[in-house]
Amino acid sequence: MTMEQIRGNGEHILIVEDEGGVREMATEMLKTLGYLPIAVASGEEAVCYLEQHQAHLVMLDMLMRPGINGRETYERILSITPGQRAIVVSGFADSSEINRTLQLGASQLVKKPYTIRELGLAIKTALFG
Repeated sequence: MTMEQIRGNGEHILIVEDEGGVREMATEMLKTLGYLPIAVASGEEAVCYLEQHQAHLVMLDMLMRPGINGRETYERILSITPGQRAIVVSGFADSSEINRTLQLGASQLVKKPYTIRELGLAIKTALFG
């Protein structure tokens, strides 16, 4: 797929990432790709956000300190919004936690560090198949 084919059309993407620099980078990449990113620093913040708002997709980091990890975050999100689309974004996560999150319904794993093309392709696939 070309970059034009992986561009979004204003879909809301919730970034759940505890590292500020990674959050900022992901936000800029998503804006460049044509998405509307919303970034939070913890799983707990993600759950609170989704109690009041909607997102087309959640980008879940697996290891977040302090607080709940990506799998537990996704479980709580699913209790609020069954069927919520998500992708897992991680560099150091326990593979059993990733597998459990994928079994819950997250689309795929994007390994850090990722390129804008890798991220765009994963999001497009998660949203539109």
